[in-house]
Amino acid sequence: MTASVSAIVTVLAAGVVALGGAFDGGSGGSTESRPQALVIDAALARDGRDLLDPRLRDAGVELRVPRDAEEARMNVRYFAESGADLVVAGADAAAAADAVHVSARQRDDAGSALAALVR
Repeated sequence: MTASVSAIVTVLAAGVVALGGAFDGGSGGSTESRPQALVIDAALARDGRDLLDPRLRDAGVELRVPRDAEEARMNVRYFAESGADLVVAGADAAAAADAVHVSARQRDDAGSALAALVR
């Protein structure tokens, strides 16, 4: 009986340590752990006849392509609240960041926006 109680306590202790690591999640304030996000106006996200520039699709970042100013504001707010490292490109996305008082790096086109997200 004592051995089984000891085993249960050991398993519970291991679970507490594992949960502590899961909740800590490297919360040392490093920007490396922050998700990267890009909000780029739909007109700038195009590549010729393609609706989405392949570089954007393959970038490995959270991407939103708003069609209008209202969608841009919603996307910018979402990423700001999630704590993402945010880059915006295009008039609607930039205006949205300014309107909701969000700190975001502003770029003029898809290429410079992607370059801003490269670490």
